[in-house]
Amino acid sequence: MRKKLLLILLLFIPFIINAKCNQNKHSEYVKLSSNITYDNDYSKSADRFTIIVYNIFDGMYIKYGIVSLDSDNEDKDYKKLNPDKENKVTISDIKPGTSVKIKIYADDGCEQIKTIFVDELYYNEYYGSSECAGYEKVLPVCSYQFYNVKVTKSLIETSKKYRSMEIQGETEVETDDTDDSLFSRIKDFAEKWGIKILLVVVTIFITSSIFSAKFRNIKHGI
Repeated sequence: MRKKLLLILLLFIPFIINAKCNQNKHSEYVKLSSNITYDNDYSKSADRFTIIVYNIFDGMYIKYGIVSLDSDNEDKDYKKLNPDKENKVTISDIKPGTSVKIKIYADDGCEQIKTIFVDELYYNEYYGSSECAGYEKVLPVCSYQFYNVKVTKSLIETSKKYRSMEIQGETEVETDDTDDSLFSRIKDFAEKWGIKILLVVVTIFITSSIFSAKFRNIKHGI
């Protein structure tokens, strides 16, 4: 009997825990969350990003944290921010190369209504520089103003070397293909026309020999 009572209590625990969750209110907030957007601004002088989250309406708030192996999903490491009068939340001083997890909540007593991940890249100081001149369309490290790793002069030089090796490899392959193609055409031509040409040459030679013999006979009165 005790086991049955314990089992019944265990089954009702989720309902007791979520007793404060207003599902109707939660559904309305979920609908509103479809309007949430964000901008990601970079300050070159500070080398920091600022994330501005829009359409955080009354009754909503956010918690954000830096995703890492040590603190991901640890609520105590997340900072809570409420929207301003314009229904937006500003998250400042975000370092390049970090991943930010933004959890949006509402005062409905339920779980978060939306989650946003923002991966901050590194500012590429060599983008548009003389080091990248001529490589803007062939090297990724020269093609983007923001990159997923810190771009250095050494990385650019290494990328150029690899690109040079690729070009040399492509040229060698193209040369070999050209030689093979020429040889194949000659071979095909010989197989198709070689016997016919040989027969024509032999016929001309025999015909010439016969006419030469007759001409000599006539000349000598034979």
